[in-house]
Amino acid sequence: MKANAVPEDFGNEDLPGNGDKDVTAKKPAAKKKIRNVRNPLESEAFFGKQFISSKDLPNPNDSLKLLATGVVEVIAGTRQADQLSRFLTDGVYQSLQIKARQAREYREENGIKAQHQKFAVGSMRTESPRDGVIESVVMLNGQRRNRAVVIRLEGINHRWRATSLSVL
Repeated sequence: MKANAVPEDFGNEDLPGNGDKDVTAKKPAAKKKIRNVRNPLESEAFFGKQFISSKDLPNPNDSLKLLATGVVEVIAGTRQADQLSRFLTDGVYQSLQIKARQAREYREENGIKAQHQKFAVGSMRTESPRDGVIESVVMLNGQRRNRAVVIRLEGINHRWRATSLSVL
């Protein structure tokens, strides 16, 4: 069929003198075909979250250490939250940005300058409540203060991503 072509029976069904058709009789309503899209590019399974088994992911210890120190540095004002965005889910990322903004406003009100704090990763306790999920507490030892960072990692889209995060 040509691009501008019209099907042969288009619009001719109700014209007088069109064969033996009864002009006054109404046609029964045609059933509408429901089109099922099978294109994988439009599928939620392709674009949505894909949870991965722990055995298909790298060792989470490096991610936990990086996240724990990075989150404390973001709150202290010495690191941008964008640098950790690939390790965080959207909700955790937004919460971290809010916390960092609140800490920055507090420092500005009290005339405190952001200072780089050097932390050493102390003990780390890790549990796995189910496959593809790691819950951990990372102790950070600093010169002035020790901090505990609680992190829940889930295997999403072939990498560990923090779905929950808390700094104590």
